[in-house]
Amino acid sequence: MNLGVFSHGWWKGACSACGHGSVLLPVAQHSSGNAYAADLNARIATGPDVAEALRDSEVDLLIDTGGTGLSFIPGSPNDPNLNLVHEAQGKTLYSHFIDPLTTSFQGLPWGVVWQCLKSRSWFKAVWDRAAAAELQSFGVPNVVHLPMAAPDREYDTDPVDPSTCRSVVSFVGGQNTTFFAPGASAATASLLPGVLAHAVRGDLPGMTFHDIYREMYALDEPLHDGDSIEEQARKTFAYFQAKLFFHAGLYVRNRDRFVIFLKRKLGDAFHLVGGGWDRAYRLDSQPPYPTTEGYLNHFRTTAINLNLVSGNAETGLNMRHFEITAAGGFLLCYDQPELADHFVPEKECVVFRNEHDLLEKIRYYLSHPDERTAIAQAGQRRTLAQHLHRHRLQTLLKTAAARHLPSQEQPAVR
Repeated sequence: MNLGVFSHGWWKGACSACGHGSVLLPVAQHSSGNAYAADLNARIATGPDVAEALRDSEVDLLIDTGGTGLSFIPGSPNDPNLNLVHEAQGKTLYSHFIDPLTTSFQGLPWGVVWQCLKSRSWFKAVWDRAAAAELQSFGVPNVVHLPMAAPDREYDTDPVDPSTCRSVVSFVGGQNTTFFAPGASAATASLLPGVLAHAVRGDLPGMTFHDIYREMYALDEPLHDGDSIEEQARKTFAYFQAKLFFHAGLYVRNRDRFVIFLKRKLGDAFHLVGGGWDRAYRLDSQPPYPTTEGYLNHFRTTAINLNLVSGNAETGLNMRHFEITAAGGFLLCYDQPELADHFVPEKECVVFRNEHDLLEKIRYYLSHPDERTAIAQAGQRRTLAQHLHRHRLQTLLKTAAARHLPSQEQPAVR
């Protein structure tokens, strides 16, 4: 099989690992270097280049990360509408979303994104079960759950020697919400949906924001079959705007609270790598690693690798669960709902549930290096056998074989 792979993400390596050919396709650019910020004009400018590359190549299907493969070409000279390139070329596009749609398409008007989401030749693979269910409830077609994974590459599979590890706890990750930064403010009424959701989840942890916002409290009018595209876009945009403070609260619940806690409890024995911590909380941190080799080696030379998901995930795991274990590092992580779908807690990683539990686990495993090594080895075996991008690609291709998606069912974008 030959796949068209957009040049943002990890799918080219997965194609090679699975024995599939690949054609590298361009993505729209943005001056910031952030592919998610590409605006409509940039995606229109890239469209003809993608179309030409597809005309010159025999490609069975297309795959991207975060919707970066979405591009447009104009209709006829007298037609003001835009056509999706993959539809115009009769191809099916598979996008693996590792962020919410509002983040992945931050450079596009939501009305354009919503129209595009109706495309039945666009397959939306979402990393978080709650986020996938949310889109399905809005009537978005061809949405499936596809977890994150570790990149395909050669990993050192020798057991980590505890004597070579720094006897510290480390977290690698940035501080990514500005809701609680000094001087930040938001209208109180805009915070209510998020506060309600966090309050309910305190008593009913299995509830998602969508459950609470739409089903329990009915905070807005649901989508109706007779709604126009414009009305659907308005309602869904209002929903995602209402969810912003919930995401900000999740950042604190899932990540920031534990970083603040360990900096105060462990001092220099807690090694923090990532940006934004000084700005938000006046915490010292090391800049991100400039190379992949340095990044992966960090996990093998640190006694305890703490992983904390961001506020974008309600139920799912981030890439670092899989990167730490693929590298052979010892993983200590917060108890996310989807964790047990991927690892056996206390055998392939170690789980904590609150600050007291976190500190107890750190003290225990710092003093039990042989147990750390055994758990790290088991976690690495699991990830290398089941959680690389090649495994996710195989899942997508099986789904593609089972679903014969039409190539052109959606009207042009206005």
